[in-house]
Amino acid sequence: MNNNTIKKFKGPLLTAVFCLMVVGAGMLGMVKLADSRQVPPHKPEPPRGLNVSAVPVETVSVRLKASGYGQADVVNVQEISPQVSGNIVEKHPALEEGGMVKKGELLFKIDDTDYAIALEKARAEVKLDEAAIAQYRISLDRDNGRLAAAQKNTLLGKAEYQRLKTLYENDRVGTLSNVETAEQSYNSLQDTEKSLKKTIALYPLQITEAQNDLAKDKADLKTAELNLARCTITAPFSGRIKTEAVETGAYMAAGTSALTLADDRVLEIQVPLSDKDAFEVRGLGRSGNWFSGIENVDCRVQSVTGGVAASAAAKIHRVIRYDADSRTLYLAVRVFSGQTGIGTEVGHKNSAGTAGTGISLMEGMFCNVNFEGRQVDNTVKIPLTALNADSTVFLSRDSKLKTLKVSQVTANATHTWVSGAFEANDFLITSSLSSPVENTAVSFFDSNAMGQGGNQMAMLSGGAN
Repeated sequence: MNNNTIKKFKGPLLTAVFCLMVVGAGMLGMVKLADSRQVPPHKPEPPRGLNVSAVPVETVSVRLKASGYGQADVVNVQEISPQVSGNIVEKHPALEEGGMVKKGELLFKIDDTDYAIALEKARAEVKLDEAAIAQYRISLDRDNGRLAAAQKNTLLGKAEYQRLKTLYENDRVGTLSNVETAEQSYNSLQDTEKSLKKTIALYPLQITEAQNDLAKDKADLKTAELNLARCTITAPFSGRIKTEAVETGAYMAAGTSALTLADDRVLEIQVPLSDKDAFEVRGLGRSGNWFSGIENVDCRVQSVTGGVAASAAAKIHRVIRYDADSRTLYLAVRVFSGQTGIGTEVGHKNSAGTAGTGISLMEGMFCNVNFEGRQVDNTVKIPLTALNADSTVFLSRDSKLKTLKVSQVTANATHTWVSGAFEANDFLITSSLSSPVENTAVSFFDSNAMGQGGNQMAMLSGGAN
């Protein structure tokens, strides 16, 4: 390679090396500048507080309640049937479905002509039996007198026979004919005495048989008297006619269902309660082989009838049974007419929240039975919306958020009563919170609320009383 060729390539090569040196020096300077820059220290973001609505926590006493549903049924319902057969000759003017009758009033009457005749025959039979017994006793007394005389005559006849026989055989006094005649007379007197004894012995048997006949005829007489009385059917109690099948002039056989009478003064509702309500809320206990304490449980019955309503005090009458499979106790609750007033009671409202037009509790109504049990102290009444799904509540304690586990005691449609480890000066947070952080600073909508007391706080937050 000659010098011209070397010169030809030397110029561009030097230019490229120079450019690379300039770029490298620039990059080195940028790295040194970056290393020399001071980064400001990291400051943590201060936590943000919660602005909530709250009410002061106050402990109260609450009486536990429970409720169940059932149908009201009449306790005393009686089906009335005639005990004798015959034509209907008379009936009560109100003897129709829905009619009202009073105790002792005539319901209907059966023709009693044949039964009156049978009664007279039975009375005659009794009189005949009594006369026969009296006659047997008179005859017995008479034959006892005849027997005494016959026995005396027999002794005399025997003595005469023996006297004549001795004189004839020993002294040859008298005749054989006289001896035989005396013997015949003696034998005749013996036969008379024996006959009277047999007759007298039969009298007790005859009297006993007559007395048995008298007892039978007296029973027939009593039956005849009952049958005559049964022709008139009266109301066993005051009540309402549920069904009837009685027509004047029609023939009715004994045992035919004539009518059904219901006493609306006592209604019974069979109510199922869970074992928790029955044993914990109601406080029912065991006494001997069954349950006790039912007489101390107050309850009230309210009809579920839509636009109308009826309400009455009631009492638990008995425990019907306990179903172990469903853990349910069945109670019989009774309502008495003296406790059911016509019309809606003061302050009573139906399920729609409006005053009902007012009716009495009646058979067939579907009712809600509310029970009031034992009292629980030191509970806190809170809105239902303040109770979390995991049975916790949010509190403001010392201006910090706390989550408290609570136990639900009872509840109604809007509030629940809970128990837990509440402290004095706690505030219940009623605002809706989503995944709050424990110990977060808490403030209230009104900065003066903390210093204005519980009443102001409750007013500001709309808390429950």
